[in-house]
Formats: sequence, C-alpha cells, structure tokens
Amino acid sequence: MQRIRILCVGKIKAKWLLDGCEEYLTRLKPVMKITLVEVPASKARTPELQMAEESERLLHWMEQYSGNVWVLDERGVRKSSQEFTDLISGARDRGEELTFVIGGAYGLTEPVRKMAKGVLRISDMTLTHEFTRALLLEQLYRAAEIAKGSGYHH
Repeated sequence: MQRIRILCVGKIKAKWLLDGCEEYLTRLKPVMKITLVEVPASKARTPELQMAEESERLLHWMEQYSGNVWVLDERGVRKSSQEFTDLISGARDRGEELTFVIGGAYGLTEPVRKMAKGVLRISDMTLTHEFTRALLLEQLYRAAEIAKGSGYHH
C-alpha cells in the first residue's frame, strides 16, 4: 500500500472543511496509507515571525523524511491531474514514500522550498492552507482513481 505523509501547519477549524478531508481520507484508506502531521501554528506577533517559526517546525520534520518531499507553494510548478497521477504512481512503483508540505497562512521560507525535491502549485488562485489540505486530498483520491481507470475523472 502506498504511504503518503501530509505535513501541515495547524488544525482545520471549519467543520465543513474537516468533514471534506475526512471523506477523502476514508475514500483513500483502501489504496493509500495517509499520515497527517500537524505542527502547531505560530502565535508570533508579525507575519514574518509566524512564517519563520512555522517553517522551522516544518524543517525539523522534513529532515526526518528524506527523499520524495514536495512542497505546495504559490511559486511552484503547475501539474495537470494526469501529471500529478504520474508523480504519485511513479513513487508507488518505486516503493517510495511521499511527503507533501503545506505551510501556514503566511507561507514558507526559502529553506523549506530548497529542502524539497520539488515545489508544486496547486492553484493559480490564493487558497487558505486549510483548503489546500482538502484540495490535496481530493487530488490524491483523483490520482488513485485515474490510476485504476475508474470513471471519477473525465
């Protein structure tokens, strides 16, 4: 079974968004082992300090996960759902664990982006980090369905 870790800042507070995440986690259980690692959000006074503190917390965890670590960031490259499926399937076929990193409200520092194997842009629009988590889970489910040739993606 493919192992995927999602490393993110803070907990989801909105029930509707949490319910959506839980729905996709349930759908993914038969094909992927998803582990969520939530680092605490910073309570620093300035956006710069919040981003720096949260990035340090993420870096601490990223150092433990060598290899296939991908950061989700507005500066990243776009991938179609099929290209994303190819990334996921390729890692699965090589027996590699994947880690996806989602920053907090103010984003990520350059050292976080540099430590990753790659940086992906999940949308050209600005999204909350909580919504990004839900969208990533949906795309992971979509990738699993594309890989098995179901009618979910058309």
